[in-house]
Amino acid sequence: MLATTTYGLWAPPLYSAHGGSIDSLIDVVHYFMILTFIPWCVFFVYCLYRFRQRPGHKADYHPVKAKVSQYAEYAIVIIEAFLLVGLSMPVWADYKNEPPDEGKRTEIRVVAQQFQWNVHYPGADGVFGRTDAALVDEASNPIGLDKDSDPDAADDVVTQEFHFPVGKDIYIRLTSKDVIHSFAIPTMRVKQDVIPGMEIPIWFKVDENATTDKLLKQMTERFPTAKANWYKLRHYVAAEDITSKTGEVMLAKGEGLGFTLDDGNKLLEKLSKAGIAELTLHPIHPMEVVCAQLCGNSHFKMKSKVLTHTPEDYLAWMVEEGAPEDEVEF
Repeated sequence: MLATTTYGLWAPPLYSAHGGSIDSLIDVVHYFMILTFIPWCVFFVYCLYRFRQRPGHKADYHPVKAKVSQYAEYAIVIIEAFLLVGLSMPVWADYKNEPPDEGKRTEIRVVAQQFQWNVHYPGADGVFGRTDAALVDEASNPIGLDKDSDPDAADDVVTQEFHFPVGKDIYIRLTSKDVIHSFAIPTMRVKQDVIPGMEIPIWFKVDENATTDKLLKQMTERFPTAKANWYKLRHYVAAEDITSKTGEVMLAKGEGLGFTLDDGNKLLEKLSKAGIAELTLHPIHPMEVVCAQLCGNSHFKMKSKVLTHTPEDYLAWMVEEGAPEDEVEF
């Protein structure tokens, strides 16, 4: 079973194979912080009361030599060492030390820039074509792919969308054209800084049940029209055609509630007057890649949708992009 599909107090939903151990580690750290924070707060309040300014009492500026505080400090050091060596390092080693086998992984190249992710797929032959900074054209060729003289580049695909096959090892090669960015997929528990002049790999595997179609069905919700809030639903679209009692399509499948508060309120009022009591909606995208590093004045725009497919549907997408069906590798 997949995790719940709504963000809660603890963590976002989880759709990757390795994320469970990371979540468990975060839980342990939070429990430890609670167990240390509460006693320290009690001690702090005690000190405020015990050593308050009072008539007839003179401040003593020499440090207090007490065994209890020393033991408490030793205990904290031991527990933190255990968290690092006993828990954190094994989780990191299990996830990062062994990259997936080169012959079995789906390899993708990502070039970050202000303010978009350029995703480079190697095409049918599985070989990335040559890129050259001199060929960069921000409108038509943002990564400088040499399709004119390099035959390996002829079938390559460059887009601002992420497409992943589920149940397969994904290996992403990250680099940046300008400043430091941070590649993050919260629902995959994936995050990696992207440094100009360096190519940094990150890898993960999408849960086999986490295809976009299945996630959208799980995330479909019904909202009372009279109580609908445009601000909360501005990232939602209709999961099906929403029709009035007369059969008129008031909100077509895939359409949202508008781009502004005013547009949204007018549409909600119109739907309510048409006798539509409920809205069947789901998020526009169940998953997104975001930049977790402040990278400029339009940092908030730097996100791309993630589409997850069965291996067969991933192959069909590659074919749709122009790759011969019998030559696609992933």
